[in-house]
Amino acid sequence: MSQKKVFVSFDFDNDRELKNGIVGQSQKEEAPFKISGWSSKADEKNSKWIKEAKYRITRCDVLVVMVGENTHQSAGVKKEIQIARDANMQVFQLNGARDESCTVVEGAGKLHDWTWDNVIKLLS
Repeated sequence: MSQKKVFVSFDFDNDRELKNGIVGQSQKEEAPFKISGWSSKADEKNSKWIKEAKYRITRCDVLVVMVGENTHQSAGVKKEIQIARDANMQVFQLNGARDESCTVVEGAGKLHDWTWDNVIKLLS
């Protein structure tokens, strides 16, 4: 079985630890996915940033949004979701805040608890 290629979208300024956590999970031997790209410092009005984001996102099978407290306000995350949706990619959210402090990111699909069982189920 081939591993799904995942692009990790996250609030670059506030949630790198969430990205690092999902990258760590991808390195488990039994992981059905590999991380093939992740958010960079966004400049959603810069055509070079948009072109690079589109290139990295569309080479993946799924976009996973790691949701922290302020992710719903991140213009870069919103643009990455739009790019994935335009490419008809699977998109879903994982609750990285692990409590009720996070707000669902509009357009990013269902918010799931970030558990290993959910990651396996969603990315298998």
